[in-house]
Amino acid sequence: MKMRIKTARHRYLLGVVLPFVLLNIGNEIDHAKPTPAEVNVTGTWDASFSGKVERTGTSQDDTFVMELKQEGTKVTGTLRFKGLNLDFPVSGKIAGTTFIYTSKAMLSPDCEASLAAETTIDESSHKFKGSQTQSTCEGTAVGKVTALRR
Repeated sequence: MKMRIKTARHRYLLGVVLPFVLLNIGNEIDHAKPTPAEVNVTGTWDASFSGKVERTGTSQDDTFVMELKQEGTKVTGTLRFKGLNLDFPVSGKIAGTTFIYTSKAMLSPDCEASLAAETTIDESSHKFKGSQTQSTCEGTAVGKVTALRR
């Protein structure tokens, strides 16, 4: 009989305590929702790339303009290299002060260009900088990118 009293008491406690535990877990889940990005990259950015072409070791320097729009942590926009009359679509994301983006476009029917970068944003100076890889049918260049918001 003692066993039944203990079991009944445990059921009673479980019935009283369980709803509060579940409510608290629900509150914790609500607090775990993604927070807005800490920085915002919306705007026009003047950027430069400096790197080395793999296998040949030749230098590659490019300048380009990025037009970016940020919604939450998602970034979209266009990129245009100086001297090239072609807009590259840009897609990326913000995580803290890190801005990761990619872009790809056809330079000709037989030549695709792509780039991928991981940068750090310094919003107080309106700059970002980091590593970037650029590839075309002529090769892949690895180097650094820097950008300044207009």
